[in-house]
Amino acid sequence: MSYELLYFKRRYTSILNSQRIETTYDEFIDSYKLYYNNYKEIIDNYDNNRINIDKKEYLNAPHFTLHIIKNRNTTDSIIAQVKWKYSIDNKIKKLKFHSIFIGTTNQIGSNIESDIVITTANEKIKEYFNEKSPELPVDYDMLNKNLDVAELFDLIRSKKDEITARLNPEFYVSKITNKSSYKSIVANIKWGFPYPGRNGCPRYISFYIGSEKDVQDDIKNVKYKEMIKPKVIEYLKVNSYF
Repeated sequence: MSYELLYFKRRYTSILNSQRIETTYDEFIDSYKLYYNNYKEIIDNYDNNRINIDKKEYLNAPHFTLHIIKNRNTTDSIIAQVKWKYSIDNKIKKLKFHSIFIGTTNQIGSNIESDIVITTANEKIKEYFNEKSPELPVDYDMLNKNLDVAELFDLIRSKKDEITARLNPEFYVSKITNKSSYKSIVANIKWGFPYPGRNGCPRYISFYIGSEKDVQDDIKNVKYKEMIKPKVIEYLKVNSYF
């Protein structure tokens, strides 16, 4: 393992395994970009292979619905609306579903729930996307020799949004009135990740700033938000659970 790769591994392992993140947002982003730029060819090759595998697995059981299209002068057609997130003709289309002609009702019948229609639909869908979205090029020698490089980047990429949510949080400040009429000032932090003591992935988590009596500043002021941001970041750095 090269010295450079060892450096990145130690850095990212420290972020994911320690009880406190010892880096800033800018440092993390700079390091992330540097890693990708230094190993771009290896990472892109790894991603191509992963996409090829994902597409192949998906086409074994594609998600689609079947519809009969009435034609005025010809036999009715059976069309599949297929969910597809990969490229078609080297472009990622905005539409989530794509229409594929399966056959006519004269050819395979009008019962779109029959085994023959379902089987034919699966075959036509696979043929269509294998033609329109062929496998991406993969250098398997490069892939096998550099799995550690690509897998490390893939790991940190999977946690990137959560890490940046800690180091550069989005939040708003509000007052909360308790049963005793005591008002707390809290930072409501945009989240969406697992959090200790909470079920699922809460959209927001709250960080206590102080009581209304302790805070004399206008909490709606942008300057106040910037002033308490380091406290919010410090809280998230210490409470780091991946």
